[in-house]
Amino acid sequence: MLANEKLFTAIYIPKTPFINGRLKPSKENKYHFKLIESKKMGDILYHFIYERGGKIIHSYYFVNDPKDKTDRYIFVENNELYKDFIAQFSGKSQDYGEEFMDVYLDVHHPEEVLAKLTHEYNSRFYEENEPTPLCHLYGQRYWHDEAYMIGNRIALVELREAIDIALKNGEKRIVSSSADGEGYELFIKCVEDDFDWEEIELPYHDRECYVPNEPTPRKIFKNYKL
Repeated sequence: MLANEKLFTAIYIPKTPFINGRLKPSKENKYHFKLIESKKMGDILYHFIYERGGKIIHSYYFVNDPKDKTDRYIFVENNELYKDFIAQFSGKSQDYGEEFMDVYLDVHHPEEVLAKLTHEYNSRFYEENEPTPLCHLYGQRYWHDEAYMIGNRIALVELREAIDIALKNGEKRIVSSSADGEGYELFIKCVEDDFDWEEIELPYHDRECYVPNEPTPRKIFKNYKL
C-alpha cells in the first residue's frame, strides 16, 4: 500500500458561498476550522488545508462546469476530523450531500489531483447516450453452492478498476445498479494473508442453513465505518 495516498470523499455543496478564494459553510462558526492554506490549482480546482486542535485536514474544491453554479463539490480527506468538517455544510435547506465519489490522492503530487478528480467525476456521472453500469451479484446460499456475477461491460470495467485500487490502497467503494434501476454500493477490501477470517461471518445467505451473528462485514473497513 502507498502510505502517502489518502482517501477523499466528495460532498455536494451547490449553495455554499465561495467568496474571495474561500468557502463559507453555513456552520463554520460552530466547528471552528481554521483555513491555514489556500491554493488555486486551475479554473476549476482549489486546494484548501484546514486546522483544528493541532490536526489538519486537506480538501479540494472541484467545479466540473464553471458555467453551472450548482455543479460544486468538495473532496474531503477521510480522517478523524472528517465528520465534523462536513457537518459545517449542513443546513435547513439540505444544500449538501455525500455523492459517493471516492478517490485516493497524494497531496504531495498536485499534478495528479485534477486528472484523478475528473476521472472519478466522469465515472460517477454518465451522459444520456452512455450505458448505465448494471451488475447482479448472486452469493452462495450455503456451502459448496455456486456464486454468480453478471454485469454489462461498463460495470465490469469499473469493478476491475476498483479492485486495482483496493489492491493498491486497501479499500474501495463503487456505486452500481441492478436491472430494476435500484442503485447500491459495493465495498471491496483487500486483506493480508494473515487476516483472521473469524472476525467476519461466512457469506451464506440461506437462513435455513446458516444464520450469521453480524448482518454485515462493514466493521472491518477502516475508511467506510458505519
